[in-house]
Amino acid sequence: MTTDHAARWAAVRASTPVTRDYIYVNAGFCGARTTAVGDAMKQRIDFEELHGPTTKPVMDERADLARRLRAATAQMMGADVEEIAITGNTTEGVNIGVNGIALKPGDGVVTTNIEHGGGMIPAYWTRRRYGTELTIVPIEHGNGSGEIVERFDQAINDTTKLVILSEISYATGQALPLAEITRLAHARGATVVVDGAQTGGHIPIDAHALGVDAYAIPAHKWLCGPEGLGMLYVRRDRIADLDPVKVSGRAAASYDFEGHFEAKRDDVTKFEVSTNSTPVVAGTLVAVEQYLESGPQAVWDRVRDLTRYAEQQFGAIPGVELTGGRTEATRSGLFFFALPGLDPAHVAAYLQGEAKVVCRSVRQVGSVRLSLHVYNTEAEVDRMAELVASVAAAGGVPEQYRVATGPEA
Repeated sequence: MTTDHAARWAAVRASTPVTRDYIYVNAGFCGARTTAVGDAMKQRIDFEELHGPTTKPVMDERADLARRLRAATAQMMGADVEEIAITGNTTEGVNIGVNGIALKPGDGVVTTNIEHGGGMIPAYWTRRRYGTELTIVPIEHGNGSGEIVERFDQAINDTTKLVILSEISYATGQALPLAEITRLAHARGATVVVDGAQTGGHIPIDAHALGVDAYAIPAHKWLCGPEGLGMLYVRRDRIADLDPVKVSGRAAASYDFEGHFEAKRDDVTKFEVSTNSTPVVAGTLVAVEQYLESGPQAVWDRVRDLTRYAEQQFGAIPGVELTGGRTEATRSGLFFFALPGLDPAHVAAYLQGEAKVVCRSVRQVGSVRLSLHVYNTEAEVDRMAELVASVAAAGGVPEQYRVATGPEA
């Protein structure tokens, strides 16, 4: 880590209030906001209260904020502005890509066993709605990129019409070889839709180089923006042949009230339905700008450095099993560990109750997940390792932390 980067991460940490009292390692669920993001949202609310929500200055700024967010998102995703739609969240974007293509009984759909419900359920729903043949590619946390590509090569064939996958898995933290998988899929005539819930603000994205057809990201996770907004990339030459899932006036090129209607075909805004919260747009714009100022590659390098450090510290604890992606090509800022025989939800509750460590468990893989972002430090990793070592030595957590486990978000 260079001196310049160290200064940048210290500045980000200083401007992220939650780090004053908590060890916040949960950006994979919802990232910690800086004061600048919160201030942008508050200023917009104050502006609307002062001038009213629909006066000309307020409406002009609303349009300008949306324009600037599209431009910043396009820069972040390696895309053109005309390929970016503003959506409600990642899952909405995934649904636009999945349900926008014409599927019929017998068409093949491929996904993986390490998907979040936001990608997995749309895949299952194609089978329920259209009668598709669903193939689930098995991936283990120790698999490297070559093994993963081989498994997709076996799963994708000439009947495959759709591939749905995450570039980084929420369940293992693995960064999948998306460009290689996309080339395989396209060679066999399939559309590729990416669940980017764990990527925007985390890994550098170059949508044009990847070649994917649709790629959805959220504002509120690694970008550390507000909840309730997402952005969707649709490759320019696919916009016309993907139908919008939900429609409004934005999906019309023209219409009247006497039966005349012409659908909008090659404009990405056809995927947008109605009004977004402008304070949320304002906060998201600042979050994207902060990420671009930090530098996507620098962020990616830093979070993986923290993961490597966590592997060393936690890997030295007797009784702890490392359960995330650990090859150089698949490692990300998501770090996973397990204490065999202990409920990971209980361990996560203990960490928060004892030392204000905010993380989560992932029941699907029986592990605790730490999302290590640039506002985190090696000292925080040391403290978490110390706590986990005490749990391992004791063989469990105190009774008050053995909480009921509920649904995961």
